[in-house]
Amino acid sequence: MRLGSVLFLVLFAVAAAPANAEKRIALVVGNSGYQNITRLANAQNDATLIAETLRGVGFSLIGGAAQVDLDKPAFDKAIQAFGNQLIGADVALFYYAGHGVQIRGSNYLVPVSANPVREADVDFQMVDVALILRQMEGSGTKLNLVILDACRNNPFGGRGLRSASSGLAQIRAPEGTLLSYATQPGNVALDGAGSHSPYSQALSEIIRKPGLDVFQTFNQVGLLVKRATGGAQQPWVSSSPIDGSFYFAGQGRQEVATAQPQAALTQPPPSSPPPASSSRLTTNPLTLEQRAVAFVTNDMIRSEGSAAEYLDYARRSIEDQVDYYGKPTSRADVLKDKERYVARWPVRSYRLRPETVRASCDQPRSICHVDGVLDFNLSNPADGRKSSGASSFVFGIRFGPAGGRIFHESGKVIAAQKKK
Repeated sequence: MRLGSVLFLVLFAVAAAPANAEKRIALVVGNSGYQNITRLANAQNDATLIAETLRGVGFSLIGGAAQVDLDKPAFDKAIQAFGNQLIGADVALFYYAGHGVQIRGSNYLVPVSANPVREADVDFQMVDVALILRQMEGSGTKLNLVILDACRNNPFGGRGLRSASSGLAQIRAPEGTLLSYATQPGNVALDGAGSHSPYSQALSEIIRKPGLDVFQTFNQVGLLVKRATGGAQQPWVSSSPIDGSFYFAGQGRQEVATAQPQAALTQPPPSSPPPASSSRLTTNPLTLEQRAVAFVTNDMIRSEGSAAEYLDYARRSIEDQVDYYGKPTSRADVLKDKERYVARWPVRSYRLRPETVRASCDQPRSICHVDGVLDFNLSNPADGRKSSGASSFVFGIRFGPAGGRIFHESGKVIAAQKKK
């Protein structure tokens, strides 16, 4: 899971100092190319997008660019360089996109080389978020920010980390600190069906808007992510009191952020054009087709969770009667079938092929059908069985006040390779 959550930390900045006079230092990390667990499609893209966006609002980057696909030694070295560069800086920012896990209430970032077989391996193979916080707190900076767009699922499934929990743990914000998660504590964040995660896409857009202080910035980011995912992902902020204000792109006219928040959100500053690789989010309501695709994307992520987490999700997302692979089937019988499936394959990962995904909707009835192709990787550590390949899928989704529910599910394996 992309440490399926986002963590954001902020320490106080002096409001009277011009933004362009501040010394701003950022370490941006994106891990996609994992060697022993599920690769992530968008983490490297997200880090590159955020690095270029931060450069555009006055941050100096450790290494001069996003640091991608770091193993444990490289990750430690980058953090040490970050801590050294923070001496004498005004603002510190750490951004991470990649896998992350919560173990016994602590949050760990996962280097691409990590391959723990027992819980005791975690301290040596992963990076404790507390290490990042200590680098910042000991630097004398006026403002510290930590952003974790991780927790996209539990990448270790049944591999011996018995204390691993879903999502990231909520961290008590130190003095003068703001913590922002890509999704609620304990929940998973979406990797995104396009080239960027919903969170990084929203963050890149909003931090370039002048006139928004740090609280308004993350509130607007949260609203965009919530709308872009049909409510499936809702960023979360925790803060201690912060003395003063901080503006990523300059203070501008204060009334832009207070009296006309929608105008501030939708009017791009002429001096800060969006990076060419950025796909813009808007504040327009999602179409029913977009909600349907977001629902299916979230379903794929939920399907990678532990057996208990996935079955609990399935119980809430399936209608009482389902057209299940061509047969009318009760929810209870569908759940029994899924229970057998996850017992056979305790470790599961899925990757949508975005170019194949299509949605057609009946607007008056609030019904959609979504079809496409996904790649799958399944394994059972207990007996060594593995299976991988591609499969078509079709979902029928009915939307109501409480969200979407599945009334049709079918698919067919296109290609598969099994190993004993």
